[in-house]
Amino acid sequence: MGYSVIHVSDVPPSAAGHPASSPWDRRLNAALGVEAFGLYHVDLPAGAETVPHDHCTDGVEDAYVLVRGSGWLVVDGTAVELVPGSAAAVTPEATRSIRAAGDGCAFIAVCA
Repeated sequence: MGYSVIHVSDVPPSAAGHPASSPWDRRLNAALGVEAFGLYHVDLPAGAETVPHDHCTDGVEDAYVLVRGSGWLVVDGTAVELVPGSAAAVTPEATRSIRAAGDGCAFIAVCA
């Protein structure tokens, strides 16, 4: 088959599979059959934050697209506001996390 379609809610959230994973991560790779990059849907409750991490040892770049709510991308201690439709990329050496505002937030992360 040349394509895969799933519903994100069919993939249970889990902190397994990546040292920086949070309990709100839904790793979509296996369900979609994607092997070339990491693909996550993350639904952070109000005030929650992903694990601060960098990719110095593996050279991975992360890209994020906020799809619901609001929050901040925190890079090397600097917080940048995110609203729905915000897209951001972070280089491997920078320490990054995403923190949800009072309304929580959901975002897509692509790691390659």
